[in-house]
Amino acid sequence: MKKLMICGFALALCTLLLAWGQDTSQQGSSQGSQSTPSSQSSASQASTTSQGGGNQTVSGTVSKNGKSFVNDADNKTYTVGNPGLLAGHEGQHVALVVHVDPDTNVIHIMQVEMPPQ
Repeated sequence: MKKLMICGFALALCTLLLAWGQDTSQQGSSQGSQSTPSSQSSASQASTTSQGGGNQTVSGTVSKNGKSFVNDADNKTYTVGNPGLLAGHEGQHVALVVHVDPDTNVIHIMQVEMPPQ
């Protein structure tokens, strides 16, 4: 009787762990699929940086101190709201996924990428 209870408990524990593992992998894959549409929509907005709004993909050059960014599309200079993300990219040409505040000309960087060659 004791062996039967131990086997039943072990089976219940294994089932619980398997269900938890599947739930975790589904959350990870759904997060990945959510980021793809947003990056596709932000790529379509790359030329409308001055309009503000949602996340946008822009390319340009980081200043030597990493606190400003010059957009290639219109040579407009933006102040970087979170310059820590540009550490190591000072003076380089990069592609950024940003949120632009058109009123203050400040960009909040979401992601830093090396631009396609």
